Amino acid sequence: MFSYESVRPAAGVPLQAHVEELRRRCEAVARVQGGHPSYLEEVTIFRRYAVECDLFFRQALPELARPPDDEGNEHQVWFRRETNAYVKVTWPDVFGLLVLYRPDEDERASPIAYLERWCLHNDLFGDAVIFIGVLEDDGSCDW
Repeated sequence: MFSYESVRPAAGVPLQAHVEELRRRCEAVARVQGGHPSYLEEVTIFRRYAVECDLFFRQALPELARPPDDEGNEHQVWFRRETNAYVKVTWPDVFGLLVLYRPDEDERASPIAYLERWCLHNDLFGDAVIFIGVLEDDGSCDW
């Protein structure tokens, strides 16, 4: 457990539980409007959920004070030697592409689809990826 995690309201909530609730909300929107939520609607659902669950960090994580240890197309990664764990932060509004999408859909993955992929990753590879919260991008990183 991370030092900042124990005081977070969502600490201990399994990733699968977050994803199930977010998917339930998407399905409710789909029933009301008669079609799947758009990318922007899913982003809105995710942001509202994050606000409701107090998932926004009020201060930057300690790892983010230094340059990342690695980065990819959609994220940066910091390694924590003392806990043998990684902290991964996605680029703002970049959550990869959907594996399958309908012709009328945006091919970009929403934050909800991104978390769904991490659940599949946990199931398939036996990992223990957890979701600890949302960090607002204020553009203040100097690296």
